[in-house]
Amino acid sequence: MDFSVVRSSGGLVPPASVTPSGILQLSVMDKLAVLRCYARTLHVFRHGPGAAQVIREALAKVLVPYYPLAGRLKESSHGELQIACSGEGVWFVEATADCSLDVVNDLEDALSIPYDKLLPDRPLQSQGEDPLLLMQVNKPIESPSSSYI
Repeated sequence: MDFSVVRSSGGLVPPASVTPSGILQLSVMDKLAVLRCYARTLHVFRHGPGAAQVIREALAKVLVPYYPLAGRLKESSHGELQIACSGEGVWFVEATADCSLDVVNDLEDALSIPYDKLLPDRPLQSQGEDPLLLMQVNKPIESPSSSYI
């Protein structure tokens, strides 16, 4: 599967309204280093134009009740990880692919999916600390009403 993806510069999507601030302690399970990893998932939807904006706005709204996701993982003075509920936001990138879902057969061949193209890169250190959630919405170049990846 060979196609190119051009990403926008990306940016933080903060919660749509003010959220509680403070520190949340992690559970015993969450503190286990062996379980500490990012889960990379790819979801495929067929949708019309404007999907990226709809997703961005919905994400901002859902971050209000799920405000810890808009925070950052921090280390306490005792060296334990905790979530600082800062309301900074989650990382969001829009991208354009030079193919449609039809061309790549709805990404059904899991072994040939170029995940590094379709999933977001981590933000640069100069763009802030690591967000807890990173998202990339990919749209095809050829038609604004084509399916999103």
